Amino acid sequence: RTPTTATTTTTTAATTTAMAAMTAAMTTILSSSSTARAHRATTTTTTPMRAKIMMDNGGASSHRRRFDVVARAKTKQKRAGGGGGGSGVATAEGLYVEMDLETIGLEGEAWKLDAVAEAIRRGAVGVIPTDTKYAFVADLTNADAVQKLYDIKNAGLNKPLSILCRGFADIDTYTTGFPSNPKAGATLPFKLAKQCLPGPYTFILPASKELPKVCLMDKSTKDKARQCKARKTVGVRIPACDVTAALLELLDAPLMCSTVPECDDEPAVIYDNYLAAGLGFMVDIGARASSAASSA
Repeated sequence: RTPTTATTTTTTAATTTAMAAMTAAMTTILSSSSTARAHRATTTTTTPMRAKIMMDNGGASSHRRRFDVVARAKTKQKRAGGGGGGSGVATAEGLYVEMDLETIGLEGEAWKLDAVAEAIRRGAVGVIPTDTKYAFVADLTNADAVQKLYDIKNAGLNKPLSILCRGFADIDTYTTGFPSNPKAGATLPFKLAKQCLPGPYTFILPASKELPKVCLMDKSTKDKARQCKARKTVGVRIPACDVTAALLELLDAPLMCSTVPECDDEPAVIYDNYLAAGLGFMVDIGARASSAASSA
C-alpha cells in the first residue's frame, strides 16, 4: 500500500505542475492578446490625431509662407528737424506685393491682387505694372485719393491724368465716345482704337458727365470757376497687361493713373522713393523696359 500512495502522490504533483504551467501559458496568451488589442486601439485612435496635427501644422506654415510672400509690409522711417531745434520721427507703411509670373504664372499668383484691390477701395494710392511703364494709380471715384496721387508724384496740378479702363464699355461710360466724322480718307477713330487696344496707346476723348469732376479740375489756379472749366477731355487706356487687367476686374470702376517718372524703373527703387510720401502699395513683377504710352 505504501508504493501505491507514493505513486498517487507523484501523479498528483505532476498534474498540479502541468495545470500550473497551462495556467501560466494561458495568462501569457491572454496578456499578449490584450497587449495586441491595446496596440491596435492605440494605433487606430492616435494615428488620425497625429496626421491631423501634422496637416494643421503644415497648413499654418504654408499660410505663413504665403503671407510673407504676398504682403511684405515694409516700414521706412524719416527723421526731420523740428522748428525749435527738436526732432520727430514719421513712419510710413505700405504693402509690397511680389508676383512671380515666370515660374508660377498669373493663374497661381492672381490671389495676391485681392489685398491690392482692398487697399484701393480704402483710398490708398500705389504703383502697378502696365504694358509700358509702372504707373501710379488711384480710385477714380475718390477725390482724396486722386489728390494724393498728385501729391505723391509731386506733379503739376495742371497735368491731366489718364484712366485705365477694363474695356470699351468703360470708355463709353466716361467719355462721349469716338468722333464719327473724321477727315476725308482718314480711318474712323473707333476702328483705329479697335486695332490698337488693348495696347500701349492713350486716346484723348471728350469727357462725359459720368467722369468725376475731380478728374478734370485744374488746381493750378485758385479761381474755382477756371478749375472746373479748364478740362473737357480725358485720356483713356486699355493696357495689354494681364496683371493690370486682373486687378481692374476686381474693382467697380477704372483707375486714374499717371506714369512713374523715367528715372524710376526698378520696383524696389520706386517703393523706397515714394514710401515716405504716402505710397500705399507696390505690385512688383520685375523691371519694365517699355517706353511710355503713345497718345492718339
